[in-house]
Amino acid sequence: MRHLTAENLVGYILGSPADGTSLEDPVRDARTKIESHLSECKECSDLLGEYRNLIRDLQTDASFEPPAEVVQWSLELFQPLLQPPTGRKLRRLIAALVFDTYEQRLQPGIRGVATAPRQLLFRAGDVDIDVKIESMEKNDRITMVGQVLSASEKLFDGAPVKLESHGVVQYQTVTNQVGEFSFDEVPKDTYHLSLDLPEGQITLFCVHRGSC
Repeated sequence: MRHLTAENLVGYILGSPADGTSLEDPVRDARTKIESHLSECKECSDLLGEYRNLIRDLQTDASFEPPAEVVQWSLELFQPLLQPPTGRKLRRLIAALVFDTYEQRLQPGIRGVATAPRQLLFRAGDVDIDVKIESMEKNDRITMVGQVLSASEKLFDGAPVKLESHGVVQYQTVTNQVGEFSFDEVPKDTYHLSLDLPEGQITLFCVHRGSC
């Protein structure tokens, strides 16, 4: 079962009243689907509760500086990637998912004979990150390969790439001369990906979820 995204959950919390009295039909239908998923998925339901608590604290706390425990909770909740070890401060950019073959359904009459690699495309400004994930069921691992591309035809050689889970960078590599990178046969887990580029540090949240 595909999990709800952070955008889905936050939008649901900040949206119109749950009873749908002032909602247009398409919006009401979307909320109904979310509520149906939440009733069946404990992981998303628990995450919804955490987001609700966080948003409530942010909205009700009147202090100029947020309490330290709220800051720490937020960092753990969103599992941010570690800052680069150098003293140079990088602009933080969040890449948006613009394409995912997971969303593409099989045509009627076509049967899937094997698990095809999952193809994803993320975008941050004029930088595209193309990611392909191949699942190896026999040893419960994945292989992740990608390429960093730019609309200005720049090449990203030697850019640090980090794969993080549970708040810790687990694997690191660098891009080659044409901006390609790979992580071979890493254990299945929920991973975030970061790239340190001249434009800034680009983060791909939940590039892979452990249950996928």
